[in-house]
Amino acid sequence: MRHRQKSCLMTIPYRVRRGILRLLITLGVLALISVAVLFSWLLWLSRYIIYTDEGARLDFSLSLEYAPGQIAKPPLPGPDVNISYGNTDDLTPLPAGALQKLSGWVVNADMLTRQNFDATKAILDSLPEKSTILMDLRNVRGEAFYTTELGRTANQVDAAAVTALIKELSAREHYLIARFSPWRDRWYILEDERTRVPYGLPIAGGNGSLWEDVSIRNMSHYWLNPASTGAQHHVVQIVTELREMGFDEVLFSDFRFPNTDKISFDGDKIEALNQAADTLLKASGSDSFAISFMSEHIQLPKGKSRLYLDNVPASDIAAVVEKLQVENPQVQIVFFTELMDTRYEDYGVMRPLELYQE
Repeated sequence: MRHRQKSCLMTIPYRVRRGILRLLITLGVLALISVAVLFSWLLWLSRYIIYTDEGARLDFSLSLEYAPGQIAKPPLPGPDVNISYGNTDDLTPLPAGALQKLSGWVVNADMLTRQNFDATKAILDSLPEKSTILMDLRNVRGEAFYTTELGRTANQVDAAAVTALIKELSAREHYLIARFSPWRDRWYILEDERTRVPYGLPIAGGNGSLWEDVSIRNMSHYWLNPASTGAQHHVVQIVTELREMGFDEVLFSDFRFPNTDKISFDGDKIEALNQAADTLLKASGSDSFAISFMSEHIQLPKGKSRLYLDNVPASDIAAVVEKLQVENPQVQIVFFTELMDTRYEDYGVMRPLELYQE
């Protein structure tokens, strides 16, 4: 079989084989020339192609001459731009409703009584718009200084007048803070003893009756149990009422257990306060409403919240702030003081309204 194939190849004349080889070489050369010509033609044609949104088209009317150039001029110097290096989280804009550093005035309970109300209102009317105003709105017996659907009003105030004043202050876009003691009350317990006595703190070793606080003359009251769901629900109802009146923040004063060994409480008091603070913030706080605490015992919960401190000497500020370990102390720590010591100004500061001068 192999012999036959070899014989067939040998039968092709030598001249024919050379002719075929020359033909193949010629065809290869012609193919290379055709490719070169086609590429050159496309390169020449590209200067007449115009690209539009509808596709590409040829325009042979285009000039082959380049437009005369101009010498570029350096740009004029612009304003200086500050460049920050480091943690890029610091460059993120504050979200809407973020806490701002406070500086404002305190309206205490005595200033809202009938005999002092007109003078207090006159000072408040003279404040510039968007001032920060903190108001005491309930006493330790749970009596409100405004018109309320949650309990009694105090006899010493004109509740309707105070309510009207709050509405005026809110309309002038003041930042309003309502202060009251969440765990001190009297009438809330007595209005429904059968249901609500379990919400209070009983006498140690007693028969279940509540311990009565008589430390303030003519203002005897009971202490609610911060760990009680019923007590927390009552506080949330009050906060909701104040929020609907136009307040921007609620401050819980006396956010603690009473300083006595005569009460019975099973559990860790600090842990109970921290859990209550977290619950109240989750239940009542929001991006537009702050829940704050007057206490040195709790860990400030995550959210829109502050710690308010009283009776802190200016010389102790740095040590107190370091001990509290608050995430943003300049904004989240607020001092009550009558002093004009500038060391307080690094943080939030609230002063008695009587000190205000136009």
